[in-house]
Amino acid sequence: MKIIQHIAAYFLALMILSSCTEEIDIDLNSSDPQIVIEGSVSTAGESLIKITESVNFDESNDFPKMRNAFVEITDNLGNSEILLESSEGIYSTTSFGGVEGRTYSLNVQIDDKTLESVSTIPNHVSFDSLIVIKASVPGFPGAQENDLYYEVRVQYKDPADEVNFYRFVEIVNNEITNSYVFDDRLNNGEYVTVPLLNFSRELLPGDVLQIEMQCIDGLVYEYFNSFGNTQGSSATPANPYSNISGSELGYFSAHTSEVKEKVIP
Repeated sequence: MKIIQHIAAYFLALMILSSCTEEIDIDLNSSDPQIVIEGSVSTAGESLIKITESVNFDESNDFPKMRNAFVEITDNLGNSEILLESSEGIYSTTSFGGVEGRTYSLNVQIDDKTLESVSTIPNHVSFDSLIVIKASVPGFPGAQENDLYYEVRVQYKDPADEVNFYRFVEIVNNEITNSYVFDDRLNNGEYVTVPLLNFSRELLPGDVLQIEMQCIDGLVYEYFNSFGNTQGSSATPANPYSNISGSELGYFSAHTSEVKEKVIP
């Protein structure tokens, strides 16, 4: 009798669940394209602004490049430079690099739109060491080790008397492959060793690995931190944060730059 009761209860539950099932249509509405800015002023001596246009969710990630824009960068001392289009959608100059402590304003005019941003170069923090170690990739029990995987760590001394934000850009054979951002809430004033975790990293003997350490301001940190560590450097239509006035997408970063390099043995 109990078996029959259990079977009856089972089929009753199925009927209730079936009656509650409803087909849901997700409407991925198309939206008007937005201008996307990926810009930087670096103490390495270069200013570079990349301007593209966003695409809809169901389209390929081939962002149209925006031509013939007016791009100007000005610092808080009144110095300014108009950036010329060096290649399609890329506006750059090597005669107007960043200086530690200065604030930089970006002005972009394209079609009938004006986009603006402000970013300050923080104090420089020295990039002490780049450590590259042959390692196994953590994984599920029984997973095989990856002979191509290397663990990458960076070391630096965080200043105790200020709030600091950092971005590390990973470059393999002159191609940006990932970036990472950190703050100093948990290690203010300490000598820091930070692993740059990337379990898909595969390096071959002879590959040239470069890590660029950038000291960035808080708004730039919020931009990159808002969607986590990300492969490459491109902005995407899903970015939840931007420091660009006039657009919901992109960033403008004035930062320090220090690069260390290792050749994989």
